[in-house]
Amino acid sequence: MILNVIREGEIDNNTKGLNFNNVGDLNNDKVQLKRLKELLNEDELRYVSPNIRQLLDITKPNDLTCFNSNGKVACRVVQVGERFRVILYIRLSQEDGDLEDGDVSGSIKNQLQLLLDECKSKNWKVVGIFCEEDISGCDDNRPEWLKAIRFAEVGNTEIVLCKSQSRFTRSMEMVEKYLHKSFPEWNVRFLGLVDKTDSNDQESKKSRQINGLVNEWYVEDASKNTRATLNNMKKNGQFTGSVAPYGYLIDPNDKHHLIPDLYAREAVRLMADLLKQGKSMRQVIDTLMEKRFLTPADYKTEKGLPVNRGKNRVTNLNYQVEERDTLQSLADKFYLSVEEIKQKNNLSSNTISKGDILIIPFRQRWTPKMIRTIMTDETQIGTLVQGKTERRSFKDSTPVPKPKSEWIRVPHCHEANLDLETFEIVSKMFNKESKRRPQKNGEVSIFIKKVYCGCCGKAFVRNTSNVKSGKKEYLMCKSKVGVCDNRESIDLKEFTEYITTQIKDMIKEYYDVNKISKEYYSKNVYQNLENDINNLNKEKDNILKNIDKKKTVLMKIYDDKVNGVITDSEFNILKEGNSKELEKLNYKVTDINNRINQLKADKEHQIEKEKIFEEYKDIKSLNRVILDAFIKRIIIEKANNDSSERKIKIEWNFHTI
Repeated sequence: MILNVIREGEIDNNTKGLNFNNVGDLNNDKVQLKRLKELLNEDELRYVSPNIRQLLDITKPNDLTCFNSNGKVACRVVQVGERFRVILYIRLSQEDGDLEDGDVSGSIKNQLQLLLDECKSKNWKVVGIFCEEDISGCDDNRPEWLKAIRFAEVGNTEIVLCKSQSRFTRSMEMVEKYLHKSFPEWNVRFLGLVDKTDSNDQESKKSRQINGLVNEWYVEDASKNTRATLNNMKKNGQFTGSVAPYGYLIDPNDKHHLIPDLYAREAVRLMADLLKQGKSMRQVIDTLMEKRFLTPADYKTEKGLPVNRGKNRVTNLNYQVEERDTLQSLADKFYLSVEEIKQKNNLSSNTISKGDILIIPFRQRWTPKMIRTIMTDETQIGTLVQGKTERRSFKDSTPVPKPKSEWIRVPHCHEANLDLETFEIVSKMFNKESKRRPQKNGEVSIFIKKVYCGCCGKAFVRNTSNVKSGKKEYLMCKSKVGVCDNRESIDLKEFTEYITTQIKDMIKEYYDVNKISKEYYSKNVYQNLENDINNLNKEKDNILKNIDKKKTVLMKIYDDKVNGVITDSEFNILKEGNSKELEKLNYKVTDINNRINQLKADKEHQIEKEKIFEEYKDIKSLNRVILDAFIKRIIIEKANNDSSERKIKIEWNFHTI
């Protein structure tokens, strides 16, 4: 039985300690590291950021009470002979040029060396070191920065020391809030060594404000340039993320290109096949777990990739072995392999006894949301989809969702995990209007959201009734009595046979067409489409040449205006005329691009049609995949009062030829 769970950050009995991989080569400069440790007195430290703790191998635990406050803290007055308490704040980011060469650890050590040397020369007592990597100075939610401010607020320091004002913040608002308001109230002095910032120097207040504005403008301009560059890369089909979507890996030879992850691809194809077969979400999840496929989060964790999972996630279970337990039964129960359990518990044999305490690695269970996210992601068909969110501003990194119409989609950027037909069938299952409830046996009825009433437009639903021979299944309009007159039920078995026959007849008609005629038709269809596309591309090339000419004319009349050849009024008249023509030409280019895309879609549709007829030419029985491949929807009309006959209208996805 399960005794308790072990969550993120907790240490189980088999864990000797946390093993960190040092960022960069932290042991290259042993002399500098030795010097840094000599400049520090560990006994005086109350808090040290994890990366600095790792860098300098600091063993003294942090005093977490250093952020507590019992009511309002009175400003401490330093007495004669006492030493000032100092906290160091270190920040690294791309905007400051720290990450250009990837030498993160070197940048940390250099800043730390500079600040500690200053403290040594002034005989200041270092009580805290706060350090952050790869984060903007305009971000007002930096974790270690907020800790440093809280440390100062509760009266644990007299000096906040940084390399420069911009390292502390690049926000003018924060300069005013802390350097000119809160710090003086808390009797805290801010110092920036390189730019000689000193919050106690009232004469230099304006220069600090000017520096604050310049720093903020710098980040704003850099943000705009970065955003423009990234958008251009996305439009050119270059991957700009840090972690690839499930099913893919970042190409080791090109970080802007994705390659299939063969392990995850197998899981993606499995879930797609199961859904196509009409399996319920519960059955899909059970199969994925039984086959030991890790969820996206667990898989990223196993590969050492960053994933936001929260601090309370369960990592292991403490389990007490019961009477009939074996390693194999426990492996099956918790979706593990026997070797994983043995390795976790340092077992040399497969023998376990009742009462033994084992540590069982916890495997996250798949959820419908995970599967829906993967099955509706166009990345799986080779289309790169980016730009789904944008930041509120350069100061606020909170992602804001963008409308789907504004997402940047570039097809054929990488190898597909799913073919287009499968993706379209499966992704449609997750549309609100296409959601299908499983039956009691876990299967999904093939006619759900496919058959509709010709009178009220409501869906026909499956029902059962008890008859002498057992249970009879039938379809019936879901509208209530009195709302719709189309109340006659239709036998499900007979209806299925009828639809199957209709599909077989269509396939027969397709293959009964004279082979030469069909080949001639297909050839002409493709040829006509290609000719139309080529003609449109030629037309577009001519328009683009005219656009270039108009732009040249605009540049010339601008030069004429600057050189005094034409007056301002003449310039405005010429500019307006050429600008309107340029606008019309750009509109024509957009229209041609839309027509080309439609023709390409028509060609793909024709190819897809022939592929479907070839794949299903020998169907034996009807299933949801075949139904979706051939039929959009089925309309059942009201039965004729005299003959009791009723029309069944089939809306096909395509015609035979």
